[in-house]
Amino acid sequence: MQKMRTQNTTEESAKKREMDILVKLRKKKHDLKNNGSDSSSETLDTTINILGHTLVKSSELSGYCSKCAGAIYRRIKTAYTCSVCNVILHKACINEVSRRCSLANKDTLTLMSKIAPAHGLHEQNYCCYDCGSEISYSSTKVHTCDYNGRYYCQECHKKTLHLVPARVIHNWDFKPRQLALQSQEVIAYLADKEYLNIENINPQLFDSVSVMHQLRDLREQIILYKAHFVQCSRALREGVFLKLKSRQHFIDTSKLYTIRDLTEAQSGTLLPEITSVIQDYQKHVDRCETCSNQKFLCSVCESPPLISPFRDVYSIAQCSQCHGVLHRPCFNRSDKCPYCSASLINEL
Repeated sequence: MQKMRTQNTTEESAKKREMDILVKLRKKKHDLKNNGSDSSSETLDTTINILGHTLVKSSELSGYCSKCAGAIYRRIKTAYTCSVCNVILHKACINEVSRRCSLANKDTLTLMSKIAPAHGLHEQNYCCYDCGSEISYSSTKVHTCDYNGRYYCQECHKKTLHLVPARVIHNWDFKPRQLALQSQEVIAYLADKEYLNIENINPQLFDSVSVMHQLRDLREQIILYKAHFVQCSRALREGVFLKLKSRQHFIDTSKLYTIRDLTEAQSGTLLPEITSVIQDYQKHVDRCETCSNQKFLCSVCESPPLISPFRDVYSIAQCSQCHGVLHRPCFNRSDKCPYCSASLINEL
């Protein structure tokens, strides 16, 4: 019986060794097929520049090739990825790539804040807006991008869905629409990098969307707290501003929003987050003698009651330029800030 068990174990070990050898041979065959068996053929460089892409060689990539859609396995197939737009390519597909790098000039990119009108294909000389290949109205391989109204071939437009920033800003419409790959990459890159003044683009959004109205009020409170926290050494030691380190623009101004902010406001995650920060700020005021004792005389009416910025947030208003505080009725009937002479029109 012991001999039979030993024999079975030996056979299993032999089969395992054979399988390991077979896997290694198949991998070698695949590499020879992709790279060419001619040892004199020129090997590809570690970094390759093509159509704006900066392709970097790596054996640690996994995913799918952007050209052939074939699988790429980590440490099994050597592949290249663009260090700018993160596109992944097989080594054999590099010379066949036709799409330009959508983020090659990322420092000059801006989001389209207006809903794109329909364009004529003749404006593109009957060519794909991305790769430049010839297309026509009669072809079933032509697709329109809802983001910019341009026409693309089927390789540059996979009919995948994505939200359109302009429709969010103007209509509070988060319905995904068919966008070209180029447009999706630009929107994804700028979603938390470009700051939009929604009050300038569509001021009615704050009146028609309750969550935006509430968010504006909270952000005005943040600016009010900030104006006084910068004078409180205890607040600075406690790092109160670090509570919004992922949204630095909320500390700097109450006017600017990113597409990420709007998306999270619509999903219901942003308002509780900012409310929690305001509550933490108020807790600091309650236990800080310096902040809780700050009171000011309104410079418009110069009459009581004295303004306590952290207690009377709904009965006061603040100049966005110098952060001076006034009674809200006095603020409403004033054209200029008594502190810095800045215009108070459209401040609320």
